[in-house]
Amino acid sequence: MRVVAGRYAISAELGRGGMGVVWRAEDRVLGRPVALKELATPPGTSLDRVMREARTAGRLNDPAVVTVYDVVSEQGATFIVMELVVAPTLADVVGREGALANDRVAALGLQVLGALESAHRAGIVHRDVKPSNIMVLPGDRVKLADFGIARAMDDPGLTQTGGVMGSPGYMAPELFAGAGPAPASDLWSLGATLFHAAEGRAPFQRTTTAATLHAIMYDQPVLERCRGPLAEAVRGLLTQSTSDRLTAAGARRLLETARTAITDSPTQAVDPASLPTIVFEPVTAKVAAPSPTTVDWDRPRKKRFPLVLAGVAAAVVAALGAIFLLKPTASTPVADAGVTSEPAATSAPSKTASPSHKKSSSPSASATTTPTTSTAAKPDPAKVPLIRFHQKDGGHFSGTKKVGPPGGFTKEGIFGSLVATAEPGTRKLFACKVKDQKDWFTSPDQSGKCEGQQALGLLGNIYADPPSGASARALYRCNAGASHFDSLDAGCEGKKKEFLMGYLVL
Repeated sequence: MRVVAGRYAISAELGRGGMGVVWRAEDRVLGRPVALKELATPPGTSLDRVMREARTAGRLNDPAVVTVYDVVSEQGATFIVMELVVAPTLADVVGREGALANDRVAALGLQVLGALESAHRAGIVHRDVKPSNIMVLPGDRVKLADFGIARAMDDPGLTQTGGVMGSPGYMAPELFAGAGPAPASDLWSLGATLFHAAEGRAPFQRTTTAATLHAIMYDQPVLERCRGPLAEAVRGLLTQSTSDRLTAAGARRLLETARTAITDSPTQAVDPASLPTIVFEPVTAKVAAPSPTTVDWDRPRKKRFPLVLAGVAAAVVAALGAIFLLKPTASTPVADAGVTSEPAATSAPSKTASPSHKKSSSPSASATTTPTTSTAAKPDPAKVPLIRFHQKDGGHFSGTKKVGPPGGFTKEGIFGSLVATAEPGTRKLFACKVKDQKDWFTSPDQSGKCEGQQALGLLGNIYADPPSGASARALYRCNAGASHFDSLDAGCEGKKKEFLMGYLVL
């Protein structure tokens, strides 16, 4: 059995990488298990510097830091003696589970951010923050490993032969431009790590090292699943200019918001008028090009919706969007008294015409027998909150207490309210599902047949025009190509708008 420094008895290899080999060992003096990292230092690296900075890292006291116990040098080799943590890395977790929920990513990120803040206050820059250096313990407790070690290298990004050591896809652009490591470069790496956790893929990984470095220097990665304040945090951290990059304090505020944004109890009442405004960024999910979706109430339809896997696009739309519902502002337009900018029916490339949307002429307008008027007296009806839900693999569902979501859905937020009973100026709104597909949608088909698809139940009644004497919001049906979703955004959050369904009261 190999014994290092007459004290640490090595029993097994735990792993190895570009920076060395990690061994499982026992501290014979204290009788505790430890991890022993034998460093592979490039030629020209100062061992004194390695020893000094690793000892500095050992003084860090943060629950999210893998504690450094000792640093020893023996027979030309340097060993970092660390707390033994047996747990999968964040890279392992994402590899096994896929993209993680936004609130979970935010909670994990807050712990890593706290560890970085502790280190930066102590004058230590990690320089190697990445998913494979983050251990995820039971209960999603986090341990950030290799503090002080990466910073101790004279040039940890490049070997003497010009190759990249470690994971350059998580290193800040200024490091490749010759700048020294700094807290801002750790924050960039945190942003890349959060992107990986939320999207299920590395933000800048390309087929060659040169292409990866070019992407880091010049590209802005596209967020497909990450939404709301978490997306804002990721974009702010992945800013090439260090002067414009999000600070630790700014990142903390956004991550704290993202952590709690979609964790409300499903039965908790939320006043939509009190929710903050968020400007939706265009969704750029890679989905099949949507077929023109039209509604012809007089002819049978075989299949009205593009039917591909429902997982990719719909989760992108919401992940945190609905709990931060749009308020009508200049930057987030809502319908102007029911008038939309839909193209004329003759411009649709399909044989059936696109619905026109002048003055509440949604596809169901010809089917309803109740008068459509914006001058109806405002009653005080029983309200039915309309809630948007999402599932992990991408589907969305708009439901009420009358028609709840299928299993596996998580609440995002409340759009506004339907009214429980029909009255002048309202039309029925149904929950529907495309047959044999994971595509849930909402329909104002007054026949209750859900446009030839599967009917799930009556949600309530929606106003055809803004009701007088009451605050209201427009509700749109949108098409993400792989699935359908409802939105308060007149631009359908960057996806295809099908039509204005009506107005919800607040």
